[in-house]
Amino acid sequence: MSDGSGTPEGLDDLVLARRAGLGDRVAFGVIARRHGPAMYRLARRALLDDGDAEEAVQDALLAAWRHLADFRGNAALRSWLLRLTLNKAHNVRRKRRPVPTEAGEHETLVDAAGDPARGIIENELVAALDGALAGLPEPQRVAWLLREVDQLSYEEIAEIMHTSRDIVRGLLHRARRRLAERLAAWR
Repeated sequence: MSDGSGTPEGLDDLVLARRAGLGDRVAFGVIARRHGPAMYRLARRALLDDGDAEEAVQDALLAAWRHLADFRGNAALRSWLLRLTLNKAHNVRRKRRPVPTEAGEHETLVDAAGDPARGIIENELVAALDGALAGLPEPQRVAWLLREVDQLSYEEIAEIMHTSRDIVRGLLHRARRRLAERLAAWR
């Protein structure tokens, strides 16, 4: 659907996918801008490395460009792109072993103008969460991120991970239990 402005940014994903599948670079650019951040978040959290995540996203976008003509719209474009990203992240992992982020290597989330004590606590909590996530087995980490960060449904997660809804439910249960154990001091 169009937003009435006639710009590609106002088109829905299926229309953009069809146009990009026919070689429309502008439509593909809109797809990349619209879904690239979620693709990067997934790859970054799955691979635990910025450079590897960028490589996985670039590979996924290249594969999407090559295969959008085959996209039938049976799944949401976002789910299809996230599945591609996860597949490419697995390929990158096979080439290189990831190095977990050390505590203290996290990004500073609170600016200096804010409450310094609160900023330190929030940054330490983020570092603790990053460490706890890094300690989860990859399927649990990916399922948790897709559910809690990207707020996808169990069905969408199952589709992206090539598994069943019940397996996703079990992965999320185990991930939440392990995270609760590892972050018990923050309660």
